[in-house]
Amino acid sequence: MSSQQGLVPLLTCALAIYTMFLVWGLLQEKITSTTYRTGDDPLDPFSVGERFEYGIMLNALQALCSCTSASLYLLYRTRRAAPPAGQPRSLLQRLGLDVLTPSGCERALVARGRLPAGKRLKGLSRYISPLLQQYLLVSALQSTTSWLSIVTLRHLSFPAITLAKSSKLVPVLLMNVLLYRRQFAAYKYVVVALVTLGVWMFMALGKRKGAATPHGNSTLGMSLLAIHLLIDGATNSTQDEVFATYASHVSGTQMMLVMNAISATYMTTALLVPKGLVQFLVVRARHFVASLLHPHWMAAMLLAGIRTPELSWTPQLVSGFQFLVRHPDAARDVLGYALAGALGQIAIFETLERFGSLTLVSITVTRKLFTMLLSILVYKHQLRSLQWVGVVVVFAGLFIEMRQKQRQQRAAAKNKSK
Repeated sequence: MSSQQGLVPLLTCALAIYTMFLVWGLLQEKITSTTYRTGDDPLDPFSVGERFEYGIMLNALQALCSCTSASLYLLYRTRRAAPPAGQPRSLLQRLGLDVLTPSGCERALVARGRLPAGKRLKGLSRYISPLLQQYLLVSALQSTTSWLSIVTLRHLSFPAITLAKSSKLVPVLLMNVLLYRRQFAAYKYVVVALVTLGVWMFMALGKRKGAATPHGNSTLGMSLLAIHLLIDGATNSTQDEVFATYASHVSGTQMMLVMNAISATYMTTALLVPKGLVQFLVVRARHFVASLLHPHWMAAMLLAGIRTPELSWTPQLVSGFQFLVRHPDAARDVLGYALAGALGQIAIFETLERFGSLTLVSITVTRKLFTMLLSILVYKHQLRSLQWVGVVVVFAGLFIEMRQKQRQQRAAAKNKSK
């Protein structure tokens, strides 16, 4: 994989991630904050204004769009590959997904020396391949972190959460070491420290005093945020382990396709369940747990703010599509959001495959910093002097990363020439 770790592919992936997710972020803000009105004339007193409140549907549509994009990309990459003599290639083989079957996984593990030749998989792995089990785990972890992000926002401010996520490199590095005993070059630890410190300085020192914070239990919020970051680290380190175990048998785009297919299945299932029924079951579960904890203080915390939900038997999937039919401009925004996210994900998984999760998280963490710098240039915002120090620290870390990529590229070129 070292031959793939050139500076030009790294810069191309980074540019694609920055560009696509800048568009993605702008559309996300527009979709969630705009009041869409029926009719062509927004001043028409009879037009009805509505907000798009179907977050699960938005993510499900993006997952489906990402599946389609990944499938087309994989078919494009393999269109000239000739099938084995006398053996027509199935769609799974053309997409490179036959490794998801127990037999295909066995062949991949034997080829990688992870399974002795002639030995068969045992237990559950005989029916569900170990690779598919890992994909199911990672997709479940990602779904959990999405839910934790929403819950954490009820107890902590968005700037506080964003600030904490700027240290995401630390749990990713920690989980790689603890879960999979992976070792990194010394410069990687330096890059992680510099990027984390620089982004933290840029964001923390730019907060204004007296900023409003949401009402809620900050201790619970910090606990949920810590769990969120640890699960995120476990997710990225597991993806690294997949590439290390099935190298040359699993590509970033293949992982993107499978994970989005699983996530789309999870979310579509949730969309088919009436929202009112879910709220009712959650309220009943909170009451039951609180009765077991009574009179502990946690019981009062669980019961705080509970409201009896209005039962609605219309699935969210139907309500969401009815909203998009009523508001074609919202449908266009949602389609653009899904396409930008799908293209951005291709760049993300290519980066993950080629350079690993630490480099990927370095790019995604600094994306917000570059977005803020663009905003400063366009709108003439003022930065504090210590914030500029944070910017310099981040660029120092990124410069070290790029220099090491250049040296690796030169070393690979010298080895080829020998």
